[in-house]
Amino acid sequence: MKTIKVKGMIVSDDVAAIYNWLGYDVTAPKDVVLPEDSSDVTVEINSPGGDVYAGAEIYTALRAYEGTVNVNIVGMAASAASVVAMAGDHVAISPMGQMMIHNASAGAQGNATAHQHLATVLEGVSSQIADSYAARSGKSAADFKALMDKETYFTAKEAVEQGLADEIMFEDNEAPTVAAGFGILPTEVLNKARQMMSNEPASKYTVTLKAESIKAIVAEAIKPLQEQINALKNPVAKQNNEPKEPQPKRFLF
Repeated sequence: MKTIKVKGMIVSDDVAAIYNWLGYDVTAPKDVVLPEDSSDVTVEINSPGGDVYAGAEIYTALRAYEGTVNVNIVGMAASAASVVAMAGDHVAISPMGQMMIHNASAGAQGNATAHQHLATVLEGVSSQIADSYAARSGKSAADFKALMDKETYFTAKEAVEQGLADEIMFEDNEAPTVAAGFGILPTEVLNKARQMMSNEPASKYTVTLKAESIKAIVAEAIKPLQEQINALKNPVAKQNNEPKEPQPKRFLF
């Protein structure tokens, strides 16, 4: 039986290479290669979620697959990864496993109309996600939407009780009858990585960076830490500084 691993962030195909280049464990739709003979597959999930549309593409591919899809949640199935888990014909979760469900989120620029439009889009996406939980569990989408509003974490036992999983792995008793994103890289970082990758030598095993580029990367990486150190050294100055406006976030789930 083929095993497909959904590990790390769930990202779109077009940025997966950048995450891999930076040393991140990620899963993209193109990584989910299903057997042509429709034989049974096992999907192992340990993911904090990520891109909602990439997760939806993986979910759809698994749901459409003619063979049996056995899902094993071996760590965390959060956010978009919890939606992927809903594609399983049978879902088992490790005794130490967890699931997390919440509403889709995103950042926007523009006037009030643009923000209102984004709010409508996000409500629609979140409702679709709630529908995927309801379709598997037999419970109402409204119940799951209320849990998503609170950003709810489920232990293995609670996941089974909610109908999101069929059984706890390694337990002999029968199962009862009866899913934003952490760690997404900012767009600016992805764009910089794209530019740097375009200047790479032909060999995929060698990465060459100029000293100026390395200094710039290091300086940018340690800037938040340096600001924290300065604030600790001079707490009075920190209090006198005017608060900065929050920065908008990227579309996460």
